Amino acid sequence: MIKLKLRPLSRLLLIGSLLLPTFASADDAHDLLRQLQQAHGAAALQHHAALVAEGKEESDGLSGSWNLTVDLRNGHFAEHARNPVFTGADGYDAQGRWHQDISGLIHPNDSDEATTVAISENWLRRFGFLSTGTDDVNYRRLPDAEEKGHRFARLEATPAGGRAMTLWIDPTTHRLDHVSWQSSFLTFTQQYSDYRAVNGVQLPFRISSGAATAAGGLDNASTDIVSRYQWLDTAPTAALQRPDGKVRDVTMAHGASQAVVPMHLEGGFLLVDVSINGKGPLPFILDTGGHAILTIEAAKKLGFSTQGQGVSTGSGPGSMTTAYTHVDHLGMGDADIRDQTFLVMPYPYAMCERGEGREPVAGILGLEIFERFAVTFDYDHQQLILQPYDQGQAPAARQGNVLPLRFTDDMPLTDAELDDHRGTFGIDTGNSGLVLLFPQWAERTGIADRYTKGTPAPTGGVGGQFTAHFSHTRSLKLGEQKLDNVVAMLTRADAAATGNPSEAGNIGQDVLSRYNVHFDYRRQQMVLMPRTETITRHYAMAGFRADKPQEQPDRYVISWVIPGSPAEQAGLKKDDAITAVNGKAAKTIGLGELRDANMLLPEGTPLKLTLSDGRTLDMKLRDMAPK
Repeated sequence: MIKLKLRPLSRLLLIGSLLLPTFASADDAHDLLRQLQQAHGAAALQHHAALVAEGKEESDGLSGSWNLTVDLRNGHFAEHARNPVFTGADGYDAQGRWHQDISGLIHPNDSDEATTVAISENWLRRFGFLSTGTDDVNYRRLPDAEEKGHRFARLEATPAGGRAMTLWIDPTTHRLDHVSWQSSFLTFTQQYSDYRAVNGVQLPFRISSGAATAAGGLDNASTDIVSRYQWLDTAPTAALQRPDGKVRDVTMAHGASQAVVPMHLEGGFLLVDVSINGKGPLPFILDTGGHAILTIEAAKKLGFSTQGQGVSTGSGPGSMTTAYTHVDHLGMGDADIRDQTFLVMPYPYAMCERGEGREPVAGILGLEIFERFAVTFDYDHQQLILQPYDQGQAPAARQGNVLPLRFTDDMPLTDAELDDHRGTFGIDTGNSGLVLLFPQWAERTGIADRYTKGTPAPTGGVGGQFTAHFSHTRSLKLGEQKLDNVVAMLTRADAAATGNPSEAGNIGQDVLSRYNVHFDYRRQQMVLMPRTETITRHYAMAGFRADKPQEQPDRYVISWVIPGSPAEQAGLKKDDAITAVNGKAAKTIGLGELRDANMLLPEGTPLKLTLSDGRTLDMKLRDMAPK
């Protein structure tokens, strides 16, 4: 699964602590809150309606201007950051939470999870803990904690309908040191320092923010350095408005109403033909959950220099380094998209290499495409159809099984039923494998035990590899479509985006490619349309994992063999090297083609592997997923 979670303005840092027991009562919570409010000068805050902060933001080795406007009465806000590479923004208004990503366009964050978290984040931005009015917030005193040699008093605050936030309070100054809370699969922390009095209110002039997964994988961190605060008697309406979201950077050749782009599935990866600054065609993965990315190798080949250095999480417990570059022209058929920021990331050689004589995967495209076009995946004709927004007549609504889409961050979400239990699933065209089932939701619904007993197998992505377990589902219902032949893979709680406690799972190409699929982010809907012929899925496999070493591109080295699998029974072992598959030299076969030859095939499909030690192993594939 290809998965990227970018947050240029997000705030996370995982903090470990040693709890020091202390007696906690309602009176303790009230006394601690009163001390906190007095230390910050809460009384003076009540005289103002809005707050504006200006300064600079340092993030990913980049520095640029930053500003924040907050309506203190209702929590509406708009935050903007601009550096030499990109502009990003976040906000909340009467329509709800919105996000402007590095491609320059916006989408709502309107899932149940995003709405819950936004209530608390808005409360924090307007310094809700300093309110001496009638805010509906539940406070609870937590045990004191020691961290990095410092002892803190702790107060849990839960605004009505929101997410619990832990306030870490310096017992010497009684001021807020930092706040931590959970959002989706990440733990957020915002740290405050360099306090100064601003018209009687103690405000932080340095705000450091970051994130971490349950396994400790870090996401992008940032520091906002405030140069000036300004109190306002009325909220500035214009400053709080969201961007209009109109597409202004797309040109269609010859006034075309749509662009048709070749696409095909290769080992489950959906590849599309793209040109970069007129060079190409180059194969890119199109990923609803991703952003524009170039591999380091592609960036070097195309002559791009990079700026900054950050970190990104994804599928798996770890993280991957990132840098940025600028692309003048991104071409897809008759569509030309101008002035795009791309991440540059060190994707593994084995994932990108496609065999001797074929262009390696150059990168990923994602949100920047779906925010500019209504996108149709025509699997029957192996075509991607792009219909631009804000040019001529708006794309018409498609007929078929219409499913509403929502967002917690960048991944589109919809409701589905797995084994008769309803949950929220990511719709992920970058998921090249099986349906993913997240363990927290599986535990809550009581189906985890069945899948825990499934067949173990390695999986992963940006964040590294981990072991999951797969079994046949009893049923999967997606909109009006009920599928009885689906295999799901139970992930781990520490698998970052693929172990998300706020979602049920992730649906990728195994299910999506059974239909022709239309995405319309303006209408926030996905449409499933029937294919010319009914697609029958098979799940027989050989039962091994192998990667091609960059220093030995003539072979695949075995890293995992599933116990009891056809591969093990044929004598395949870890560290064996495959030099040919069904008589075809390994050097000419990419990872996708290898997967097409050894998994998701009909029962009894023959497979012949030639090994570097001269052995030839013959096997017949078998469905090893428990039913």
